Formats: sequence, structure tokens, C-alpha cells
Amino acid sequence: MNLWPKQFWQTFIAFSMALAILAIYQTEQQTQALLKFQSRYKWVMLMGIFTLNLLAGALLLGRRGRNGLLDILERDGRSSGAWKAAGMILVLGGFAPVWFVRLDFFGQALTGLFPMLWVVWWASLLQAAGLRLWMRSSWAVSFAVALLAHGVLFQAYAVMQAVTDYPFTITWSEASRYYYGSLIFSKLVYGEQLPLSIWHPTRYILLSIPFLLGGLPLWAHRLWQALLWLGLSGVSACLLVRRLRLQEWTLAIILGGWFFLFLFQGAVYYHLQVCVIIILLGVSSGHPRRSIAAVLLASFWAGMSRLNWYPVPAMLAASLYVLERPFSAAKGLRDYLRKPALWGALGMASALAGEITYVLWSRNHDLRAFASSLNSPLLWYRLFPSATNPLGILPGIGLISLPVILILSRIPSGLVHAARGWILAGLLGILLAGGAIVSTKIGGGGDLHNMDAFIVMLGVIAAYWISRRFAGEAGPPAPSGLSWPLMALLLSVPVGFSLTRFAPPITYDRNEAAVELAALQERLQTAGASGEVLFIYERHLLTFGLIKAIALVPEYEVITL
Repeated sequence: MNLWPKQFWQTFIAFSMALAILAIYQTEQQTQALLKFQSRYKWVMLMGIFTLNLLAGALLLGRRGRNGLLDILERDGRSSGAWKAAGMILVLGGFAPVWFVRLDFFGQALTGLFPMLWVVWWASLLQAAGLRLWMRSSWAVSFAVALLAHGVLFQAYAVMQAVTDYPFTITWSEASRYYYGSLIFSKLVYGEQLPLSIWHPTRYILLSIPFLLGGLPLWAHRLWQALLWLGLSGVSACLLVRRLRLQEWTLAIILGGWFFLFLFQGAVYYHLQVCVIIILLGVSSGHPRRSIAAVLLASFWAGMSRLNWYPVPAMLAASLYVLERPFSAAKGLRDYLRKPALWGALGMASALAGEITYVLWSRNHDLRAFASSLNSPLLWYRLFPSATNPLGILPGIGLISLPVILILSRIPSGLVHAARGWILAGLLGILLAGGAIVSTKIGGGGDLHNMDAFIVMLGVIAAYWISRRFAGEAGPPAPSGLSWPLMALLLSVPVGFSLTRFAPPITYDRNEAAVELAALQERLQTAGASGEVLFIYERHLLTFGLIKAIALVPEYEVITL
């Protein structure tokens, strides 16, 4: 990577100035709108720091000739034990100010992205100095590692926030997921065989696993789901790095951390990560039988998952084939496309078999329910900023894609045969269009999770080019030509997405919850004496025994309705 020192410092200063400007604007807007800063000195101090950044940055960028400060900063890191210990303290201690500022100093008053991203930007530089003392790595590499470490911690913290013993659902339909998972073992949990969910079957297959242990509380199931989110996303990132066979461990860490965060921008749901894992692990142009087996298995899982993931495993396998196999190795276009075409046909057949298998297993009598999503209206306004999603689907996916597109646009025209470029562009275009349409369906549009297949493939393609594992037509691959400004943009966007989920801890009034549960139990017993109780919402209360003596009426659940 072309991350030479002067370019790194110029980019760091320019980005810090841009973040300072945006932070000033957002701070002013939020303090005027919310009026929650209890002390005026906070506002004055913040504005003063941001303004000082602008003035100092303009002064440094305006200097010409040799820069003495840069020379000092670029000296080799010290190697004695004391200096390494000091570096370790800087690295670990750099996290504390970020969390203090977000959770205490800013708190609920200043929730905007850019003031906090500015803090993370400078804290990462402090930790980069520590990494240079500790491991003698370059400023650019050290800064990238530190910045991604913040993003990974923010994301992990956000996911683990859902692990609580609070009895009621903490977001819309959150706890209903565990009820649907329990239906896999309904005979064990409820004493009778109940129909399975018509939605996201593989998600509930994964969520059903803790029910095998029997009697686990709600918080344990929430913990299991959090581990699925973090664990399967982490496995996908590790398998991609493993597949790239990187020689530089620092590049492996950077690409692995970046792809992990890149997946969460959607987010790519954990049950769909199973398809990604199988393809990354099994597909290889040199092992045709293993590749077919991987495509069949992943497609079968995709067929049980959701309709728009039917072709995705085969498409992902085809993209790996195109990335790793030069066009010159084939006898022509037909010969080059033979394997991807076979994978596509077999994958669609396997996905259809997976869907049919689940429908028969589910014990649902109304088979039309499985096709109900095809009849729902298309809400096109969700493609653009709205109350459902202030960012909007198209601007959001454009923001995610922009750094990657800028990087891919630097591929030399003679390095890759035009057919390979058109194949990859076509696959991405299909997934982009499909994801945009699904995002306009009922239940979609609130975030970018329906763009999941596009996000996965775009991230894989970017990782291959950045790591120089994109096979050229002749000879070794050309240098990626990745400049530090592009690198900074590539890292900042997923870190920014993770930062938007970094909020103060959620607190619950457990005494009030206990009172509400008792009142609900009493009301249900009274209503049950007069007839059937449907219990449409918060049905997990029955699953975990928090509400007792209520007969279950399966078809009247909120998500199904």
C-alpha cells in the first residue's frame, strides 16, 4: 500500500479539519435544538477545540519545504522494554477518553456522529504513537489498526447491549425471535407440536439451539444471539483473510477488521453469514467437486432462509472464480463461464429444494403464507431519506460503496480482461437492484439489511484488490495503488456506522416490570375465564414461563399477522 509518511500526515490533518467543521455544525445544531448542555463551558470548550484544530491544521498544511515536526514523528520507534511498556499504556489508555466523552461528557445531550468521530480520530492517533513504540510499525498502519479497533469495540458493545434479563421486548419484535426459535422444539417447550415460522427459518434454527439445554432464562438466549452476530461475522472475516493468504500480518488485521465492520453496515444477518462461510471455505477452481458441494450446501441453506438469497451463494462463488482466475487461462468466453453457469443452475435447484423441504417440515397448512411477501406493496419512498430511515436506502448504500468504487476505479485497464470486469459489474448490479426492490417491501427500508448480498460481494471484491490477490491476465498482480486518502475514507465509513450504534447503557426499571408482569398475569386469567386468549404480542413471556396458564393459539402472533 502506498501510504508514504507525508501523505499520511497531510490526509490526517485534512480529515481532522473536515471533521472539525462538521462537528462545529452538528454541535451547534444539537445544542440549539435540545438545550441539554447544562454548563455553558462545555459548549465553549468544544467549539474552542474544534476551532483550534482548524487553525493549526491550516497552518501545518500551508507550510512548504522540510517539516521538522514531521521528521521527529517519523523517527524509528524506540525498542527498549520501557518504551514498549509506555506504548502499551498509550494503546490501552487511548480507549478510556473516548468512552468517557461519549458516555459521560456528551451523554444524551450531544448524540451527533461527527463530534464523536473527531474524538475517535485523535484518540486513534494517540494509540498509533503507542503502537509505534510497542511494535515499531508505521504511523499509517498503526493508525489504521487503532481506528478499526475502536469500530470493532463500538460494534461489539452495541450488540451486547441487548443482553439483559429485562422481561419485555427491548425493540419491536426483538423477543418474538426467541418464541419463533422455540417452535423448532415446541414439543419439548410447550408439550405439543406447533407449526414453524414462515419467516427467516434458518435464523430460528440457529436461535433454537439453546432450547436443547432446557430451562435457560431469556438473558441467556439474548447472549446466544449476540454471540451469533459477533461470532459468525468474525468467522466470515477470518475466512476471507485466510483465503487471501496474506504475508503481512498487519494487512491481515486491517482487512479482517475492516470486512467485519463492513458486514455490519447492513447489517448482514448472522444466518445469512452461514452461506458466506460455506462458500469462502469450500469453493476453489482447483477442486471442482468440493466447489459444487459447497454451492449446493450453501444454496440449500439460502433456500430455507429467504427468497432473494436463492442465487447468492452461486453468485458469490462465481465472483471468487472471476477474481482468482485470469480470462487468459480459458479458451474463450464460453469456456470461462462454464463453471459459474453450472454453479448457478445447481445452486438455484438446491435453493428451491431447500425451500420445499422447509415448507413440508414446517407443518403449516396455509402454503400461500410463504408467498405473502411477493404480494406486499412497494413503498418506493423508502429508497430516499424519510422518517423510516433518515439516511435513505440509496444514499446509504452510495455512502458505503463510494470508497470501494474509488479504489476499484484505479485498476489499470490492461490488468484485467474486460469480460471479467463486466461479469463482476453485472453480478453487483443484479444484487443492488434486487436489494433496492426488497428494501421497499413492508418491514424493509429501516436500514440497509436488505442490501446484504450486495454488501458482501462488494466487500470481497475490494479485499481482493487491496490485498493484490486480484489475479491479473499476465504476470504478478499490479500494486493496488491505494493512497492514504482513499484508505482513510475506506476505514472511516464503517467505523462511523459502528459509532452511530455506540450509545449510553440502556437501563430498565425491573421493579416496575415485575409489577406489570403481575398485572398482566391477573388480567389474562380474568380474560381466560371468558374464552380464548390470543396473546398476540410479547409471546416470549409464555416461552420462558414468565406468564403461566395461558393456552397458545399459534397463528395469532404479531409478526405473522
